[in-house]
Amino acid sequence: MSNHFLHDFLYPNSIAFYGANNRGTGIASFQVMNLILSKFRGQVYPVHLKLESVMGYKAYKSIAELPEIPDLVIIYLPPEIVPQIFQECGEKGVKRIIIVSGGFREMIEDRNNTYTEEICEIADHYGIRFIGPNCLGFYNNWIYPEDDTVALNTSIWEKLKRGKFSIASQSGTLSSHIWFDPESIDMGLSKSFSIGNEANIDIVDCLEYFKDDDKTEVIGIYIEEIKRGKRFFELAKEISPKKPIIAIYLGGTTAAERAVRSHTGSIAGDSKIYGAVFKKAGIIKTELVEEFLDIAMVLSKGILPKGRRVGIITNSGGPGAMIANHAEKIGLKIPEFSESFQQILRSMTSHTSSVKNPLDTTFDMNLINYYINLPKAVMKSGEVDLIFMYGVFGFHDVLGKYLNNERIAKNIDMAEDFSKIKGNLEDILIRPTLKLSKRLSLPIIYINPESYSSSWSKKIKACGATLFQFWDRPVRAIAKICDYVEYKQKFSAES
Repeated sequence: MSNHFLHDFLYPNSIAFYGANNRGTGIASFQVMNLILSKFRGQVYPVHLKLESVMGYKAYKSIAELPEIPDLVIIYLPPEIVPQIFQECGEKGVKRIIIVSGGFREMIEDRNNTYTEEICEIADHYGIRFIGPNCLGFYNNWIYPEDDTVALNTSIWEKLKRGKFSIASQSGTLSSHIWFDPESIDMGLSKSFSIGNEANIDIVDCLEYFKDDDKTEVIGIYIEEIKRGKRFFELAKEISPKKPIIAIYLGGTTAAERAVRSHTGSIAGDSKIYGAVFKKAGIIKTELVEEFLDIAMVLSKGILPKGRRVGIITNSGGPGAMIANHAEKIGLKIPEFSESFQQILRSMTSHTSSVKNPLDTTFDMNLINYYINLPKAVMKSGEVDLIFMYGVFGFHDVLGKYLNNERIAKNIDMAEDFSKIKGNLEDILIRPTLKLSKRLSLPIIYINPESYSSSWSKKIKACGATLFQFWDRPVRAIAKICDYVEYKQKFSAES
């Protein structure tokens, strides 16, 4: 069990809510509803002056009336009321609070707004640690490690599958973008913190927790400012060689700085300075949410390339050429296969194939060869560090259309072979290659231009494979991951 104070937030046995109601509107109500949907097993205590119950839970007029000291209090009330609530919580003995409410430091036009100073003084007096203000709570997918159907969800978003990717964000919405497109962003979540204005708990605290959390293997952070710059830098340098850190930093333009200040009251720093600091600390920096999540998804699979040499297997020349062109432009290498290896590939492919790299099979319908034999040969060649495999669309669907015709099925040689594997395609075509990929520590990235919701895409992802619909996103992600790998290699050499 962790001794870090954030552990108390993530593993409470009782939670009190201010601001939830039975109308089903407002953030606090959504938080309670998601607590119910995520099957939280602890005690829930709504605090409401007028209601007898909220969402089926008995309500209390004040926190003083609660039958116990709650492990956690969540507040969504107007900012002018919050200091008084803090005082009452302190008198009750509460030590952990989340302030969802906005209207504090970010309201810079209100020069008389002293709410932040007031709650900080009360917190210091009673030894309270709090997240916020102006945040969306947190998420813990490991509150009951033995049961992956249960989570602790104090956010306003739905439950996500369990994984080892954790997020800390100064933006509430950006801490939850992983929820928006689970079909394309195929990874599981461990922990998520929305920390808002950081009046008490900041991004450094979250990194300190993630550093020693055995349920966190990949870390994502969204930053608008860093208050404890020196400690952040030292901590990131300590974490990066063991756990990759991906960061979105917003700043560097007048418009961005204006937006940041109105959002959390922060003052953003120079983007170039942050970029230099991130690079020195081994942090993977990006400015795009899509890229942030793509990198996290690839890293969450747990296999890092050893270098920049890319092997491309494709069943169409055009996409193979485009992958190669894009990859080389952003710093990846597409080595021509050695003559001896080309000879081996020629013996495995049709006369219309190109075997130099990209390896283009030109719509060869031999499924075993395409999905297993060729990737196996390329992985074992020692000539590449990772593979992009384009065109893994539902060949079985195409073949099935023809082989359902009695005349065709009786007269083509592949019919018998296909009939043996068609009921178990993913186990025969995908899992053996993934097993070899893991054993050799050589990533393979599948690219299927069909929809993520297609039956074959779903089967590929169910095997634990890394799948993208098009090539531009994985190529960008891999290029930045290779930068990180080189940082790790340099760190290891200097240690």
